[in-house]
Amino acid sequence: MILTLDRAIIRRDDVGMTAPWWESFFDDDYARVFDASLTPARTAREVEGLLALLTPPANARILDAPCGYGRITRPLAERGFRVVGVDRARPLLDRAEHERGALTTEQLRYVHQDLRTPLADGDFDIALNLFSSIGYGSDDDDRAAITTIARALKPGGKLLIDTMHRDAIAAFSSHGFPPAERLPDGTIFMEQPRLDVVTGRIENRWFWQGPNGGGQKSASIRIYTIGELIALVEQAGLRFLSLHRGCSPEPFVASGWNLGGRVGLVAERPL
Repeated sequence: MILTLDRAIIRRDDVGMTAPWWESFFDDDYARVFDASLTPARTAREVEGLLALLTPPANARILDAPCGYGRITRPLAERGFRVVGVDRARPLLDRAEHERGALTTEQLRYVHQDLRTPLADGDFDIALNLFSSIGYGSDDDDRAAITTIARALKPGGKLLIDTMHRDAIAAFSSHGFPPAERLPDGTIFMEQPRLDVVTGRIENRWFWQGPNGGGQKSASIRIYTIGELIALVEQAGLRFLSLHRGCSPEPFVASGWNLGGRVGLVAERPL
């Protein structure tokens, strides 16, 4: 059970200055380790789910922000959509470019950019913010990123945010965490999360050992309640539409031992 893969603590470099930890977090180790949990079957299931949920028109323009190493952008482009992936992690974009196959830049284009600054492109039918890709910095950082995405949508365009929410994390915490899990490739993966109920952040450390070696990473993640997520998209000028179970058309129901688990929030840019 990998709770989140977000990014927000500060590290110190060789000269004692501070820098956002995500500048070094998203590297080849990140891609190798999480490849094991983000299987092709899971990717195909999520792509089918988000298409059923958002029903984009034929030849729709889709923004995936952030896009990572193109796990979702590639299959969308292969289905005939015109896709733009944006990310600030150069190692992940380099891998995405390497694995684009025969897709042209008209079908699939990658942009290296911090989402806190406005995009040069716009008029997207659909925007995606998937796999717990907010909460890495301050609340102001998140408002800026969601505003950037909102302004890139055409009127009537829809945004899907797929993430964990604070109630689910609290429920997970109350039941305790498994000491470790074995990923499909045989990697042993362990995480040590700690929820700060005052700041709404989860301090997490990941450890792994497997066929491609071992390592560890740390993060401090802002985990929003669903109400806070709705407020975030509304502050960006979007209209909240509905809640779903992750990347699927299934309605979100906050029940069970995990209070519904992952949530998919859909909002639109008003006409």
